Amino acid sequence: MKTKIILFLFLAGFCLKSSYAQQPIGDDTPAIMVRARVINNTVKLRWAPNTPTLWKYANQYGYYIERHTILRGDVILEPREIKRLNNAPIKPRPMMEWESFTEQNDMAAIAAQALYGEDFEVDMQEGGNPMMQILNQAQILEQRFAFALYAADLNYGVAEFSGLAFEDVSLISGEKYLYKIIPAIPIEKMTIKPGVAYIGLSDVKNLPKPQEFVGVFKDHNVLLTWNYKILESQYNSYILERSSDQGSTFQQVSKEPLTPLSDPEIQNTGRMVYMDSLPQNNKEYQYRIKGISPFGEVGPASVLVKGMGQKGQYFNPAIINTSLSKDQKSAVITWEFPEEGLEGLSHFQVVRADEVKGHFVPVISKIDKNLRSAIVPDIQIINYYSVTAVGLDGSKRHSFPAMVQPDDAIPPLDPRGLIGEIDSTGVVTLQWTKNLEPDLLGYRVFRANLEGEEFTQITFKPIPQNTITDTIPIKTLVKKVYYKVQAFDKRYNPSGFSEILELKRPDIIPPTPPVFTKFKTEGGKVFLNWIPSSSEDATKTLIYRKEKGKAEDWQLIADKDISIKSHADTYVKESTHYLYTLLTMDESGLESEPVRPISISTPTSKVKPEISRFTATTNRELKHILLSWNYREKGVTEMQLFKAKEGEQPTLYRVFENDEKQYLDSDLLINTSYTYLLQAVFDNGSRSKMTKEEIKY
Repeated sequence: MKTKIILFLFLAGFCLKSSYAQQPIGDDTPAIMVRARVINNTVKLRWAPNTPTLWKYANQYGYYIERHTILRGDVILEPREIKRLNNAPIKPRPMMEWESFTEQNDMAAIAAQALYGEDFEVDMQEGGNPMMQILNQAQILEQRFAFALYAADLNYGVAEFSGLAFEDVSLISGEKYLYKIIPAIPIEKMTIKPGVAYIGLSDVKNLPKPQEFVGVFKDHNVLLTWNYKILESQYNSYILERSSDQGSTFQQVSKEPLTPLSDPEIQNTGRMVYMDSLPQNNKEYQYRIKGISPFGEVGPASVLVKGMGQKGQYFNPAIINTSLSKDQKSAVITWEFPEEGLEGLSHFQVVRADEVKGHFVPVISKIDKNLRSAIVPDIQIINYYSVTAVGLDGSKRHSFPAMVQPDDAIPPLDPRGLIGEIDSTGVVTLQWTKNLEPDLLGYRVFRANLEGEEFTQITFKPIPQNTITDTIPIKTLVKKVYYKVQAFDKRYNPSGFSEILELKRPDIIPPTPPVFTKFKTEGGKVFLNWIPSSSEDATKTLIYRKEKGKAEDWQLIADKDISIKSHADTYVKESTHYLYTLLTMDESGLESEPVRPISISTPTSKVKPEISRFTATTNRELKHILLSWNYREKGVTEMQLFKAKEGEQPTLYRVFENDEKQYLDSDLLINTSYTYLLQAVFDNGSRSKMTKEEIKY
């Protein structure tokens, strides 16, 4: 396959930055970028490598997909269930399988050429685009990589043929999955960060409508524009449709979907622009756009843009000054208009609206075309005025709106009475007392996860109502959420903030367990010590006990306040093996996992006889003290030797097996008196009396 790719201007939407927010081509850390969506009870995956070299190797070796089942209902699986979804690596289809596809799809032809073409040369039929000039100077591999990802982004079928898409149909409702896209590239060639996506069947999200779609109708043409930047993460291309029969039917305007142009001006404004020719003037045409996602979904249609082409007034007036009267009850609007437009001009109008994009209505319907100013009476708290030039044929050209406001520096009162609640799914309902100011515009609502952190606004613009619904995650270690409200008048004077409302999230995360630190038996009691749970909402430590080897259930023997770190179990039997475990309970009644049980044996009450044959002999030539003993009682497991210098308390010094009978102590100081204590420990936990021996070295 040897072809030269020619991109016409209708395909000039090529952009090095794909819908996966790729970093610019270069020496990035190799990684896989992943997206996932729930469509018709399946999970569709789309991924892309982030460097040309990784793309090249991945085409050769393919990808494996692992599905980790993380959540089943409300239960977190430990360990997680891991399933590989493909036996053979996913790779681009062989070249011969592309032939029929490329005949039907231009994007398939681009992808096939990038993958298998012997030569890969990119020209602009109409040059001048700086991005394409840079691309022509780049390496061939980077060209192939960029065009392959571009084609896959614009057509889901191309992504599947390119080995960059997968559909998982073996799903279960109520489960959550972590998908891992792992290149099958040998590790000696490169180290790659796998791509991951966390999703379940419950994560269904509707695609949004395209935003800020507007049109300007002119003589036999219309200029259409919309904001693509807002929905850049959902859509990478658009379908533009036109209706000439009052919306009964729509036809696609261009053969190919429209994509964002990759020149700096378009990138900075965030808007796409399309000029369409109108078959005739004075006939209404309707336009709408639909976004296309990287998964091949076509989203809902935008609002309709309606209008008709008119040959008439081609000049716009321009407001050059506005001024208020002394009593601030009227305003003087002054504008300019080119002399060459007077021939087709009938008269001027002054129109008004409450908002810059609101519904403008005439306040002065007819002004002589030779005048350039007008006095507007009865101004409101906030006004947007525009001057309209009305042509002899009825066509109209408008100036840009100018805002006129009387002086008002008094803000609304601070919102009061903020209350709210959170349900078990994380839906927050907030309500507060409505302000009574006549010029009130609305409210902005702010949220924070921590009391001391900066609040984030959750309202896109001031809302007129005094209630709002918010959604927050509840599977988080952050236990509370904070809200506050601010009011604005129509001059955008802000009030102070309301009092901060603190709401507690529903608790679905159990506390962490405690940790045993030590235990002992003494005086017929079992003494337990532990480190309590570190969870902030932990309230109790629960202590359970059972006899080892018996089928009886665990018995709760005590519950302690979280601040307590020890317990003495007095209700134990002698010569008995017990198992003890701990767990934590939090404020919501949730319990941690129990800690690993510890085994404790209680001694018998009978005291064993002391060791009568215990001697200590000094040998200063060999610099040691010889300790020897002989103890014939049955059931001895070990001998414990305690040692102390004169004036000190004895401490455990050595532990001996039951068959050892002597010990040479060379850790000595000259002219020092030493005390030795020897004690036998039995298999039932009992001990003999201590035998004491004092000697001076």
